[in-house]
Amino acid sequence: MTAALSRPGVRVAAFAAGLAAVFGLLFGIGRAVGPWDTDPAPSHGHSETHEGMMS
Repeated sequence: MTAALSRPGVRVAAFAAGLAAVFGLLFGIGRAVGPWDTDPAPSHGHSETHEGMMS
């Protein structure tokens, strides 16, 4: 281990930078691949009616 990585602040910053790099890489891959669910969404909402309920 090098002397610079022995300081806690540097280790935390290196960890955060590594997480940001991995997130950026995976986000870019996700944007390139696109969504897998290509089914069209219904144009109307589904509503459930509860008949027979007393007010």
